[in-house]
Amino acid sequence: MVKGIIFDFNGTMVFDAHLHEKAWVEMIQKHNDSVTEQEIIDYIHGRTNDQIIRHFIGEVTDKELQVLSDEKEKEYHRLVREEKLGYVAGTEKLLDQLVEKDIPFTIATASPKINIDFYFDYFKLDSWFTPEEIVYDDGTFPGKPDPTIYQKAAESLGLDPKDCVVIEDATAGVQAANRANIGEVFVMVYSEEQRTLFNHKDYTYKAEIENFRDFLEKYIQ
Repeated sequence: MVKGIIFDFNGTMVFDAHLHEKAWVEMIQKHNDSVTEQEIIDYIHGRTNDQIIRHFIGEVTDKELQVLSDEKEKEYHRLVREEKLGYVAGTEKLLDQLVEKDIPFTIATASPKINIDFYFDYFKLDSWFTPEEIVYDDGTFPGKPDPTIYQKAAESLGLDPKDCVVIEDATAGVQAANRANIGEVFVMVYSEEQRTLFNHKDYTYKAEIENFRDFLEKYIQ
């Protein structure tokens, strides 16, 4: 029986990886034209804006970091609205079922506060969450693959990490969940290219899923 679920938001509840990639490539190459698109895509998923910006652009002041981060996120928001992005199939029904069955759940995301505010507005997250419940990149702990984000999320649910299920899509996120001693990890797969990234012994997870309809039927009902 599932005792609690922790969702990574991007790439699991919404398939927005391509939009993050596009926004990051545009912003980074504007400031560092020696970096290739593939180098950027290979690094960014599951990592914080601080990690990404310092990795590709170098040392910046806190003020410069915030300006660059906001520049990227505002472009990402524009792309989400332009595409009219929606939830992954089965997400809303799964969340409703978790509420009905009194199974605690939360989100643990590398996204900054500007994106959390955007998600509550655009995706109407307040139907299931309050902003205070979300574990996000507030600058007080390292990004994935460090396990802290999932340890904090489990604590917020009042559960031992081994009693939690994590839904991830990034290799750094799976590593973070493994290092946090999460009980079960499921990988949301949205492309064959992404699937191949997990063909490595360092990543331990229970199963791959492609939407939440099947996950709900197999693991929650």
